[in-house]
Amino acid sequence: MGAPLRMILLVLLVLLAVPATGVAAKEPAQTKQIRVYIDRQVLVALEGENKAYTFDVVTGKEGKETEAGNYKILKKHSKYVSKTYGSEMPYAMFFTADGKAIHGTLTPNARSYLRSYMTESVGSHGCVGLSDDAAKLLFAWAPVGTPIVVIRGKGEE
Repeated sequence: MGAPLRMILLVLLVLLAVPATGVAAKEPAQTKQIRVYIDRQVLVALEGENKAYTFDVVTGKEGKETEAGNYKILKKHSKYVSKTYGSEMPYAMFFTADGKAIHGTLTPNARSYLRSYMTESVGSHGCVGLSDDAAKLLFAWAPVGTPIVVIRGKGEE
């Protein structure tokens, strides 16, 4: 092997072994997360440590509970009709394989209040319902893969 080739290999080895300097480091991406507080009937959308949105929601009624746990948005449909119940689910963001989603629904604020303070018999079939306007905002804000944490108990953001 000739001297010029050895020199090129040596330079390549040095470049591969030494971290680049003088290159602007990327800022860490803000992480988005959706938290659903079942007992408070509230959804909080976080970007890093900052609240992006807070919405009243209605979650699953007795026998059709929204299960606490860690999920992520699996798929999204701006216009969707439930295959099981025939109900419109605008701005649906599915987070379980069996069809539970965050989506727009009728009278979520009144249902949220009734569910929180009066009776657990008011609610959804396991989905997280919010107003169509709120669902539209959240749909645009949260990409597929956004983590969703459903919390039983009052919880703090």
